[in-house]
Amino acid sequence: MQRFLGEKLNISEVARRLGRSRQTIYNWINKEEEPVRRTRMSKLDPYRAYIKSRLERFDLPATVLLRELRAQGYDGGITILRDYAAKIKKRHVRRLVDRFETEPGRQAQVDWASCGTIMHHGRRRRLSLLTVVLGYSRTIWAEFVVSERRPVMVDLLERCFRDLGGIPRELLFDNLKQVVDKPRTADSPAQIQQGFQVFADHWGFETVASPPYWPRAKGKVERAIQYIEGSFLEGRSFTDLDDLNGQLRHWLATVANVRIHGTTGERPVDRMGADQEAMLPLGQIPAYPSMTVHPRLADHDARISFGSVRYSVDPMIIGGRRGEPVEVHLGTDERLRIFHQGRLVGNHALAPKGSPPQDDPLHAATRRLLRQQPSCQRPRGKNPVFDQLDEPSVPDWLTEAPLVAARALNDYEVTSCSLS
Repeated sequence: MQRFLGEKLNISEVARRLGRSRQTIYNWINKEEEPVRRTRMSKLDPYRAYIKSRLERFDLPATVLLRELRAQGYDGGITILRDYAAKIKKRHVRRLVDRFETEPGRQAQVDWASCGTIMHHGRRRRLSLLTVVLGYSRTIWAEFVVSERRPVMVDLLERCFRDLGGIPRELLFDNLKQVVDKPRTADSPAQIQQGFQVFADHWGFETVASPPYWPRAKGKVERAIQYIEGSFLEGRSFTDLDDLNGQLRHWLATVANVRIHGTTGERPVDRMGADQEAMLPLGQIPAYPSMTVHPRLADHDARISFGSVRYSVDPMIIGGRRGEPVEVHLGTDERLRIFHQGRLVGNHALAPKGSPPQDDPLHAATRRLLRQQPSCQRPRGKNPVFDQLDEPSVPDWLTEAPLVAARALNDYEVTSCSLS
């Protein structure tokens, strides 16, 4: 084209000789005449390697990256950073997470979700949902509770193992405070709480903590929670917590675990057999003791302090002493059972922090009875007790005649002595 144009041929002739349309020739001419633009160096260029290395390990938002780059001297804006981070995330994070599949029986993802509040035993409580998803079959196990304490979670996981018919070889958690003592960092793995590690050793599974700021690492359970909240709980009517969980178990068995899964293209119930064959067997493993024991001292008012709340005990164990040792047993049923030398001396429902003293009516009646009994020792600070008569009484020995005889003075001998 350039040679024909150099020969002063018109556009129509050039198009005819090249077998192209005239518009194509015009487009080529315009493209040749465009000035060469010099690529300007971006303020983000020196930091692209750092951003890439961070996003390959963690799903960090642009605001966090901006704060880290500011500390390194970056003075650019967040818009160009957000655009570049989006490309990196799409290329690395989604590829590593969304397409990550586990073999049968290997992994289950576990997480909590807050679902509002309900009335439970006459008191408004926070409603929480514990969800477990098997990584291979996508089978969902879930239950609603009103407490996220570790003994409650341990009890739920044991029931999950028995319902699923096996133990996954590893359980993937977010950085839950009931599980993780210190979160995972770029230089060190997560530190699992000793109490939960004992539970994991009891059942033989490995505890895995996902990296911080990386919610898609447990995307299977996150999507399952959204599915339960949107397709089951939204618009649901129920009477109490037991009724809600009964409806949830029926929905999981008849809807959630028998649907065609969008990723696998199969029903979770059809893939469940492969998970059960590969999971650790339950065998004769006994139940893990989820009851926690806390030592306390019963004060002179026959009460103990637990969770910033005072609870009454049997006043007969005090016996005028202060600091009588007792044991508080807290179970998954949210009740405090107080023992003194092996005898149950108090049984209370766990009250919220800051509640007034929780007194058993029998303990209060016993305290009133003990106060009415006479004391063998005068209370300190009281004045002595005495009686005052109307007229003073005079002892008889002051009014009776003396028991001596009268004698004359002559009967007494007077002896004179001289002084020299």
